[in-house]
Amino acid sequence: IVRAELAIEIMNQARGLVSERVAEIEAKDPTGAEELRAKRRELLSVQNRIRVGDPEQIEAVIAEWGPRVKDAALFWQEV
Repeated sequence: IVRAELAIEIMNQARGLVSERVAEIEAKDPTGAEELRAKRRELLSVQNRIRVGDPEQIEAVIAEWGPRVKDAALFWQEV
């Protein structure tokens, strides 16, 4: 359960990074903001698929997204 909660928190942080960027650019770049909103929905979809009974999927989310949310520059390079 703890690892699933960690994976969910990582995805929340990822969505938070995207939300911050949307807020920054939506007035100047509505198209770019909409593209980021679509990415945020994709991240939410990943988060919604996290299940306590699926440790392989949980660990995959942590391995893929954990390093990205720790480093905003890396996050934006890879997203």
